[in-house]
Order: sequence, then structure tokens, then C-alpha cells
Amino acid sequence: MNCERPRLWCVSELYFPEQGTASHLLTQTAEGLAKDYDVHVLCGQPDYFVSGQKAPARESRNGTRIYRVGGTRFGGGLVSRLINALTFTCVILFFALVHFRKGDRILAATNPPPVPLVIGLAAKVRRCRATMLVHDVYPEVLAATGTVDRRSLPYRVLSSLFRASYLMFDTFVVLGEDMKRIVQEKLGNAERPIFVIPNWADDDIQPIDRDANPFRAEHGLEGKFIVQFSGNFGRTHDLQLLVDAARLLADREDIVFLFVGTGAKAGLVDDGATGRSNVVFLPRQPRERLREMLAASDATIISFVDGMLGLSVPSRMYNVMAAGVPIIASAHPASELVREITAANSGWVLDRPDPENLADLVRSLASRDGLAEAQQRGQNARTAVLDRYLAHHAIELYSRAMR
Repeated sequence: MNCERPRLWCVSELYFPEQGTASHLLTQTAEGLAKDYDVHVLCGQPDYFVSGQKAPARESRNGTRIYRVGGTRFGGGLVSRLINALTFTCVILFFALVHFRKGDRILAATNPPPVPLVIGLAAKVRRCRATMLVHDVYPEVLAATGTVDRRSLPYRVLSSLFRASYLMFDTFVVLGEDMKRIVQEKLGNAERPIFVIPNWADDDIQPIDRDANPFRAEHGLEGKFIVQFSGNFGRTHDLQLLVDAARLLADREDIVFLFVGTGAKAGLVDDGATGRSNVVFLPRQPRERLREMLAASDATIISFVDGMLGLSVPSRMYNVMAAGVPIIASAHPASELVREITAANSGWVLDRPDPENLADLVRSLASRDGLAEAQQRGQNARTAVLDRYLAHHAIELYSRAMR
């Protein structure tokens, strides 16, 4: 009798020791699945957020075997990242064609965007069973952020390529019901199982009393009502909304907008912080300080640009909730973010995404009664995480989806 565990390849550009939530979640997924599968990880070097870093090309860790491959490592803007993604994708394709075997299972994340196309192709050639883990939906997200016009020839070409890549996969894992609808639309009449498996919070993220939080003391935030935006300052997020609301609240010395992170829109935040005492802009913090950083705020804002329904689910929301912090959402009413906040009464949803509306809400929350309400909704968020959004909940669902 053959008792060998099935071999599973987890494929993603971002993986340990890369910083960032996507890397951390995929690392937890691969290591959690190691009890049921012989897990091999195919990933890139950890230089997405901090250039020049290098980890061993081969490494065993927590029951998994890691294979790190490289491409070009140009720094800078969108064009450089595109070149890096394309060269990395070529290397990934070659590796997959050489190492994948008949009967292997594949779990491939959608970063960088060309990877699913080549992994789907390699899986077909090598006769593997492939599952796509959809973090972002392309090319739709490019249109939503204004990178590509939906009416253009490049968009139509990309749309055909990405649909072809979807059809090469046997099953899908998506992060929410809104994303499931988008994926089903891309598949058309093709029938594929689609599993909804939300992301989750770190077990070690817990509330900290606001008056005893060292992060507040270190950055001079004691006695302030803190509104935070943290993580990736990407093109999908409406940061102008926050910068303009901070400007409207410049006369309130008791209210501070705290921005922590980096990304394509970091310049916008930097400009908004210049000369304003009510805006604090900090670089990305090491993971060991994540708990303190998240718990330092009285409310956290997650804001999307228009057109993002079903295209991305903010993984940061679960750690925010675990820290006992309520969320202010500026997103489509049918989005996973808004659905969760409404179901758990764990924050507020802006009925219109304009700075005056946000400023009015923050003013009300900065009052004695408002702060008490924020703390109650933060407790609701924490309860929801403990009930539904921890790693062990998700890993069991992944294990079922991969069978």
C-alpha cells in the first residue's frame, strides 16, 4: 500500500522571508498544508519591498522545501516592475517544466500577474492538478486603477490572455463572494469548482491598551485620537480621500492621521504630511512591531478607488480586527470588506467617499461617546476574528480544496 503524501507545489513570487501580508499568509498556508502534503514552494527572492535582499536558493523550513529563483532586479517604477515580473515568469516556466511531475498538485497565486498563465501551461504539459489562488483579478484591476483603458487594444489582448490562463486551471480559491462572481464571469460557460476561503489574522495580534502602547509613546501620539492607514500604498487605494480629510481637520490638535507603509502612492502621502502637525508618515514597520502599530490606532481606514468590487479583498482587515480596532470603509456596498463590517458591527461604512463625510465621522468619533463606541466596535471585530478568521480555520478549507 502506497502511503506517500501527494506532492504539492505552492507557487508565488512572495514568500518567507519577504515582508508583507501576502507573503506571510502564503507561508502559513504552505506550512499548514505540510501535514497532509509533501509541500514544495517555488518563489522569488525576498526583494519586493526592500531591494538587494537575498535568501538561500534552496531551504527546508517547517516541513516544506523552498526553491527560490530569480529574474531581473531593477528598482524603481512600473516599467521596471513589469520587466522584473516578465523575467521572473520566464524562469518560473522553465523550472516548472523541468520539476513538475504527473499527479502533482499545484497552488499558484496571482502574483506577479503573468505567473498563472505559465503555471497553467506547465500544469497541462506535465499533467498536474492546478488550483489558482486569486488575490487580484487581472486585467480588470489595471482598468480600475487607470493603468489601462478598458476600450483599448492592450486591454482586450490582456483580457483574452488572462481568460485563457483561467481555463487552464482545475479549481479556484477566492477570498470573498464578490470575487467569486468575477471569476465565474471570466470562466463563462466553463464549469470549475470555486472555493471561498477568506484570509485570516495572525494568532499573535491582540489588543493593547491604548494608554500602555509603546508605539504611541515612541511617536508622540499619547492623548490623541489616531486614524490609521497602513500597509501597501497601492494604486487600488483612495489615499487622496484621507489626505484631504486630514487637511479639513488641521485645526483639531487632538486628531492625528497616521500613515505607515510604502507603495506607488507614497509620494501623495508624503506631500500631504508636509507642514501638517496632524499627519504622521512612517515607513513600513518590521513584522515584530505589527501588533503595537495596529493597536495604536482608534480607527483604521481602508479605502478603495471606484471599480474595485470583486477585484481585491484587503487582507490587512483581519489583523486590524484582531487588534481590536474598528474599520472605517470606503468601498462598494457589496464588497467583502463592507459585508464583514456590517455583519459584525465592527466599524463604519462611508455612504459617500468624500473628505467632508470622512472628516465629520472622525470628529464624532473623537468625542467621549464616539471613542466609547469605537472601542465597542473594536471588541466586536476581535470577536469576529476569534470566531472565523484564524489560520487553522482556513488551512482545513485549503486542504479540502486541494484534494
